[in-house]
Amino acid sequence: MATPVVPPTTPTNTAPITPGATPRIYSPLSTFPIKDQQPTGSPLNPLHWGAWFSYQKSKLNLPNPGKFERLHSEAKDTFVTNYLFDGAQANIVKELSGNFHVQHQFSLGSQVMPPMYNFMSGYMTERTMAQGTMDNDTNLNAVVRHAWSARTATKVVAQITHMPGQSMLQIDQDYTGSDFSCNIKAMNPNPLEFTGLYMANYLQSITPNLALGTEVVLQRPTPDMEETAMSLVGKYTGSDFVATAQFQGLGAIQASYYQRINEKVEFGAEMNIMVQNGRREAVATVGGKFDFRQATFRGQIDTTGRVSAVLEEKMAPGFSFLISGDLDHMKGQSKFGVGIMLSA
Repeated sequence: MATPVVPPTTPTNTAPITPGATPRIYSPLSTFPIKDQQPTGSPLNPLHWGAWFSYQKSKLNLPNPGKFERLHSEAKDTFVTNYLFDGAQANIVKELSGNFHVQHQFSLGSQVMPPMYNFMSGYMTERTMAQGTMDNDTNLNAVVRHAWSARTATKVVAQITHMPGQSMLQIDQDYTGSDFSCNIKAMNPNPLEFTGLYMANYLQSITPNLALGTEVVLQRPTPDMEETAMSLVGKYTGSDFVATAQFQGLGAIQASYYQRINEKVEFGAEMNIMVQNGRREAVATVGGKFDFRQATFRGQIDTTGRVSAVLEEKMAPGFSFLISGDLDHMKGQSKFGVGIMLSA
């Protein structure tokens, strides 16, 4: 008589393994919750106040507020200030590799600039960015930025020209924390005489929506001349808007508001107020950005009677046609420009 074959039984507490899935490894530590890592020192000891302050702040889970120098960037991106040109312009961009590219720019017919040729090159990796520009008069502008870690980065900006007093060297050091950012900047520093322009700023998230910060500027053109200024800033970020205000010690106030209507429509407004020596001046600017299927339109108007607009039409992959217009009603001046951009 043959002996019956009994199939192996599967434990009831073991889930079947799905083919192609990674089997789960049992760990006795997985059944215990992660313990709250409190500082070891007493909160009553002044030597441990820094550790307890960082611990309590980390429990708030505040976001990073962004860089101080980009406080008004959301509103300014809807303006045409950085995109205006007049005359005729041609830009040819060539991607030589995944990290290196070159660009040729030709411009002529401008009312404020002579005919000019610019050669630009750029190199970029995950941590390093280098970019240089040289025009037909051999004036050189260079920017090098290197991220030492996920939190610290150093940037060097250099400008070399033939005009006396126009060359410039700037060194920036950034540090980005989980809920704050700070920056130290030196422009044309002279360590021997301690001359130059020095700036330090700090921006801290107070709540998930509100961030406050300050900036200190020290200017020493000569060893016997010194001037300082301080500014206070506040930034409130909503679900689809950003409001920013900056108060400077010299009687200047700058406020901006950015509103995102949808994925294709954005609006921005900015107001600059100057109150100094009994004089009051104010300029308000409103701009909008519209993204279409094959075009991007930016337009702005301010209280001085200036109306500007830039249209970028993508005619084909890698080819764009640009139209720029600027009309100043108070001065009776107008500028118009056309250009092309070719990427290969």
